[in-house]
Amino acid sequence: MSRIYWDSMLFIYWLEGNPTFSERVRSLLERSYRRNDQLFTSYLALGEIMAGAAKSPHPQKASVIRENLAEVGFSFLPFDGGAVAPFSRLRAVEKMKIADSIHLACAASAGIDLFLTGDKQLLKLDVPGVQFIADFSTPIL
Repeated sequence: MSRIYWDSMLFIYWLEGNPTFSERVRSLLERSYRRNDQLFTSYLALGEIMAGAAKSPHPQKASVIRENLAEVGFSFLPFDGGAVAPFSRLRAVEKMKIADSIHLACAASAGIDLFLTGDKQLLKLDVPGVQFIADFSTPIL
């Protein structure tokens, strides 16, 4: 069992049925269930996902997304006191974008084992509190 964090794009690929990546994301979710992994993301990710839903001409899209996320069992991490130091370092030293820094800082504060992302720029980082940062599309996961 591992503590796994999903970056925003994994949800977007899954929820929108992205032809390139949705099957991969679905298989990661199924594997996590089989392994009894704990699944996490941040409230920032939820906000990013819901912002996309707010742009939709279909008013029910937001409620469908919330229902889907509740069904799959993700826990939402806040930006808390433990996230301040990692966020500060990521912004000041690594020169990361604000959103990426918040995602990683929330994961670090929660002691995440595996941070899954599609952002290649994040793969080079060493973030204390996060064991591994991996590209979700890598077949070995």
